[in-house]
Amino acid sequence: MINFQYIWIIYPRLLTIFIIISYILIRIGKLNNAIAQKLFVIIGTLLGFFMFALPFFKQPTFSNIFISYIIGIPIALFGLIFRIYPMLYLKIHKTTTNLGEVKKVVDTGPYRIMRHPQYFAGIILMLGWFLIWGAIYCLYLLPLFIFLTFIQAFVEEKYILEKEFGKEYIEYMKTVKMFLPTFKK
Repeated sequence: MINFQYIWIIYPRLLTIFIIISYILIRIGKLNNAIAQKLFVIIGTLLGFFMFALPFFKQPTFSNIFISYIIGIPIALFGLIFRIYPMLYLKIHKTTTNLGEVKKVVDTGPYRIMRHPQYFAGIILMLGWFLIWGAIYCLYLLPLFIFLTFIQAFVEEKYILEKEFGKEYIEYMKTVKMFLPTFKK
């Protein structure tokens, strides 16, 4: 265990500051160039991946084999599979989720069911990971992570994707929910 108790004060604030700064930069048009967008994505990705390290910091834990292994492992595996599947789907269809490189609105495959399957799967993966470790502070932090992920997705849609694709993306937003599965006939 890493004995650095300040992480529970610093990390939530870093997440919050990142979202606020990214919102402001997008709002004033400073994330319109490719370099700024790549930096934005790299910082967001690093902050997201750091969530995986949080169970290794000293915190209260619970030890319940049923919750950790019978529930936690399947949830984490489900999240991992559905985090990777949309990336593979986009690669096969010769597009990407990199904000500066998106060429078309993808509304098939996992994107037919929800607009942000990778974000949704990342949240599920984090929940499973925290249950596996029995990390109580991490579980307390999860609602903030979910909220900030929602804000991040909203900012990307409103200030990047809507500008890039206009009416086509707005129509897509009307028929497919952001994080809740939408099963159309």
